[in-house]
Amino acid sequence: MESLGFDEIKLRLERFCAYQERCTKDVLNKIQSLGTSDKSMENSLLDVLKKNNFLNDKRFVSSYVEGRVNIKKWGVNKIRSGLFQRHIPQQLIEEGLRDLNREVYKKNLISLVAKKNATLPEKETAFIKKTKVLRYLASKGYTAEDCEGFF
Repeated sequence: MESLGFDEIKLRLERFCAYQERCTKDVLNKIQSLGTSDKSMENSLLDVLKKNNFLNDKRFVSSYVEGRVNIKKWGVNKIRSGLFQRHIPQQLIEEGLRDLNREVYKKNLISLVAKKNATLPEKETAFIKKTKVLRYLASKGYTAEDCEGFF
């Protein structure tokens, strides 16, 4: 494969970042997929992208949290885990989670409880139903404190 120059890689990364919000790890993976293994070039590309505001981890966290709450209806545990896997600093993760829309979060929780209850057979005991609902909510990333008021 032909080696790409700095300017060509920079242009591709700018397009990559302009399409949707990306974190530093996503961009590093893209740089490596373009065939660059030079650490100084990687650092230079990251610096240029950050300077030109194509890459901003704080903005990524905000977008990620908003999308996971509004679209996927995830809880804080699952969101935190997803951000951690992308090597986002703990401080940015906590800031992003503090800023999440609690009203939408609560509505999501209520709708998920109703959705899960609707799928459970009538003949099951209340204890079994509660256990299955709590297990489902835990799989979506909700904490025990989030679920306290429902049972």
